[in-house]
Amino acid sequence: MPEKPASLLMVGSVPAATAEDVFRMVGPVLGDLLIAIPDGEPGYRNKWIVFNAPHVFEPNPGLEAVNKPKPNRDKSVYKELEDWVPTSWEEMWRFRVRDGVEKVKFDNLHYAEFAQESYRTFRRLRDAGTLPKGLRFQVSLPFPEDFTRWCTGSDRDFTIMRRGVEDALVNEVDKLVAAIPHEDLAIQWDVCWEVFACDANDYLGREPLAFRGSGEPFERFASYIRRLSPRIPERVLLGMHLCYGDLEHTHLIEPRDLGVAVRMANIAIAQAGRRFDFVHMPVPRNRADDAYFAPLRELKSGDTRLVIGLVHLTDGTQGSLQRLATFRRHFHGPHGVATECGWGRRKAETIPALMKVHREVAAAL
Repeated sequence: MPEKPASLLMVGSVPAATAEDVFRMVGPVLGDLLIAIPDGEPGYRNKWIVFNAPHVFEPNPGLEAVNKPKPNRDKSVYKELEDWVPTSWEEMWRFRVRDGVEKVKFDNLHYAEFAQESYRTFRRLRDAGTLPKGLRFQVSLPFPEDFTRWCTGSDRDFTIMRRGVEDALVNEVDKLVAAIPHEDLAIQWDVCWEVFACDANDYLGREPLAFRGSGEPFERFASYIRRLSPRIPERVLLGMHLCYGDLEHTHLIEPRDLGVAVRMANIAIAQAGRRFDFVHMPVPRNRADDAYFAPLRELKSGDTRLVIGLVHLTDGTQGSLQRLATFRRHFHGPHGVATECGWGRRKAETIPALMKVHREVAAAL
């Protein structure tokens, strides 16, 4: 972990136009408390993994788009959305692997390119004193099923595409650690659709989770951890964000408790082939009860910091502190706090108040 205690995690996205806007907005307020600072995923990256559909998948000769957003939608209603952004699940991108294709190769997922550009801005602002000395730059990388399962519907398509993405992620990690000094870098695995696969039994048969894929989902997740994590050098911080979705601040699956998150964290920590510096778990706003946190007694975290995503703007510092008090009855290892998910779908004018809640909750740690 960093040389000084760090109590806050920014999960990833921020509603700002550029990386420099994010660094200047967040750095002076929270920089001294942050494990690392992301670039906010600006531009078309603010749709998380969806931008890969037109930019990575559609141009690939081995794939065919079988569903995509309608180009003739009402521009007076959707004037702020580019044509490639779906407005409903019925408009969501869907792909199939073309007949006769057994392997799909993705030459570039572009995450390392974005990171190198943002890192140059980060380094300039840190050198100028806008960001604290010693603060790291955070890069969030989705896992293979986050790229693929939402836009496929058969085992054949899913298997071929996720294997291609996994190979491409190996290249992205290698490019990242070659381009950015290890002492300046933190890499976070963004794990969402893998969580759905592991905790979807009550939701199977309903879109968007009608298709889960064959095979044991915890083992698929473990295989990604085993292949990708050891490529990250020890001086780079490694973390993981476990997510239940945040579409319109609503989960696609409502977690019964932290049981699935704890099981996935134990797998990651045990099988990464290197140190895990932090693991993030979400806490819904209405869960300050002991039952939600009780599975933490099974967490084998060791020195890994548990970042608990219990900060909510809607009930502010008071509600967040209530959840923190319950959490502390069930976990006594090193920990920090965060929101449940990224900030990108929030209105920009709410960010100052959200940062204020973060500082007030951090003061209680």
